[in-house]
Amino acid sequence: MEAAAFSCPICLASSAEDRAVEPKVEPVDPSVSAPAASTDQHDGAGVTFVKTPCGHTFCVVCIERVLLKPRDGILTRAPCPMCRETVNLFDLTHATKKSLVYDAATDISSWSVTGCQYRQSSLAPSPGPDYGADLLLQAAIDLGGAIEGHGIHFSFQESSASMKFERPLKVTSHGNWTEDADNLQTLDSITFDRTCFHEKSMTFCGKSSFANPICDSKRIDCEIGESYFFDKVDCLLQFSGNGHYIRRGNLRWALVSTSTETYPLDGVWEVRFTRREAMTEIIHVQKHFFTSISEFFHITIDPDHHPRFMTRGGSDNLRCNQHILPGTNGPDIGDTLEWEHAKLGIVAVWKRRAMNLDDCWLSYDIKIDNFVYRRCNGRASNNPSLGPSYHADTLWGNTFCQLYTVGLASYHFLEPDSEGNYQAYISYEHPKTEMWPPLDNGETVPSRVQFRNISWDASTRVFKGDICWEQDFGTSWMNETKWSYEILFDPTFKFIVSGTVLRSMDKDPNKFGLDLIYINAALESPLRTSLATLTTGGYVDVMRQWRDSSASSETLQMLGNVAIALMDQRESLFDFNL
Repeated sequence: MEAAAFSCPICLASSAEDRAVEPKVEPVDPSVSAPAASTDQHDGAGVTFVKTPCGHTFCVVCIERVLLKPRDGILTRAPCPMCRETVNLFDLTHATKKSLVYDAATDISSWSVTGCQYRQSSLAPSPGPDYGADLLLQAAIDLGGAIEGHGIHFSFQESSASMKFERPLKVTSHGNWTEDADNLQTLDSITFDRTCFHEKSMTFCGKSSFANPICDSKRIDCEIGESYFFDKVDCLLQFSGNGHYIRRGNLRWALVSTSTETYPLDGVWEVRFTRREAMTEIIHVQKHFFTSISEFFHITIDPDHHPRFMTRGGSDNLRCNQHILPGTNGPDIGDTLEWEHAKLGIVAVWKRRAMNLDDCWLSYDIKIDNFVYRRCNGRASNNPSLGPSYHADTLWGNTFCQLYTVGLASYHFLEPDSEGNYQAYISYEHPKTEMWPPLDNGETVPSRVQFRNISWDASTRVFKGDICWEQDFGTSWMNETKWSYEILFDPTFKFIVSGTVLRSMDKDPNKFGLDLIYINAALESPLRTSLATLTTGGYVDVMRQWRDSSASSETLQMLGNVAIALMDQRESLFDFNL
């Protein structure tokens, strides 16, 4: 039988048969669009064709360029160029062999994240002395739990990858569903059945299936039915380049399908609210339970065969005028149900999109906002002994940061190399930088950006250097191609006194001490000696010394906060991003 011919709709490469060539992913510039018709991109080794789950065929080079192109979502996942269905790199199969391009890993010892553990922590400042940031995280865990991506401990050991839950899930004791809470058991962790890791994009893919359905109840006192049941989970995690934290991720949970003869309204529905016509919502009904706007509802069928549901508190009772007869499958796909309130009239119209829950998933993104998953491995991120070092007689070896945060555009001045050349860089390694705009070509801001054209005058304590975006990265950042720095330090290198950052655009320069407030990230080390007596007089003397060294009022406030925290023996204000 003649082998099927394949062609790539992107580069137009074709082949009479699928060559037995293993995919070789070469480093490519993700910002460059797919090449025109050419076979040069395949290095003459033949064209390898792969197929997406939606059934479209591409050459492996082109589809991986699409999937690895920087975007708002997670790398390795993007819309199919042909039908816009979401495609995951780890679900690609060989066009003829039907086997996965990225086979499940049996040995994960070579992964960059092997041996690492990641826990969620808060990036938000504490609302007050009696309400710590950890309470903000606990509130998120209580509300959304592991299903929505909160309170998970991701662990990558040499033999397996797993996730452990701070608030355990529940698992049925057998395959049959039950509303008897006694038959639910605690599920503390999940070990992934299939795992893959894409080194180039630092992306992990894990999948698991459950013989017995699992569930999660959002409220401690909720009924057992007030929760969705799942039988599969897919996990995608993209790590920072240095593996210090999870940049973004996604959890997908497969809903367990039910019988529409038993539960005729189960399936997927599009909801239109008549009193707010611009507002629509997609809901999933399982065992006649569904969630809408973070609240669970239960549909019942009254003796007259009319569906109705009410909120948990019973404040809203909605009734459908259509009849749902016993043993029927309910409305067909495309049919509608109208829900009526006794006083408000028709308030919602449901349009059926699926008769059952086969291949229906609930998807939750993991992203950096108020919280971040950081590599922990037993180390505290604010332990001064693990942080930067302090040097009182030279600039080199010191680190200066804003907002008490290392890696948030902090300045790192390294010891000169063996030839006496100065070295310095700006660090964008803190998770908070993930909320900043990308480079103007769409790529992520590099974790470290080297200063160029460095000069240092030890007698005046003035540093000069340039950040060359266009020269080093071939693009601009926020329309800026170059920044030129001139920085004056205090005599003992505890803070930046003054200086400017000249920008390539015709804008006023940023001024140190006014717009940019930077202090030594290792300030606590010398202060411990200066404030050894822990007296008010010692504090005043230190503040007077800083003022006499020309610290601005804004800089004095930042320095003073560190001193007071030390005197009060409070936890360090610095986040060393370790």
